[in-house]
Amino acid sequence: MKLKAYLLAFLLVAPFQALADGAGRAWISLSKEKGLVTIETFSRLETGHSGKYILEVMKSGPNGRSVNRQAGSVPVSDGDATGPLSTAKISLEANADLTVHLRVTDDEGRVFEDTAVKSGE
Repeated sequence: MKLKAYLLAFLLVAPFQALADGAGRAWISLSKEKGLVTIETFSRLETGHSGKYILEVMKSGPNGRSVNRQAGSVPVSDGDATGPLSTAKISLEANADLTVHLRVTDDEGRVFEDTAVKSGE
């Protein structure tokens, strides 16, 4: 029983530790106005490092599901925030959900991720 409790605690805490490690290195900003969601992605890599990003946007609702993927490069960082790396607008109707996932990999192979969710009203 103690092993199960330990395993459960580890599984619950591990994702938050990964998020804490990547906090401030890659993030998504979502804003909604008049049924359109604006998606902006940002990165803050260590000074002198560059990288690449993959952005995945999934919209699901009563009329089906769509997935869009985009990839690009992250320029050499001067230690400040870089971005937006990508800007997109997508319509979000009532009863639909939008999930956005950003994955930034620096030139040393370190991975930083963020996920944001928005619901239609």
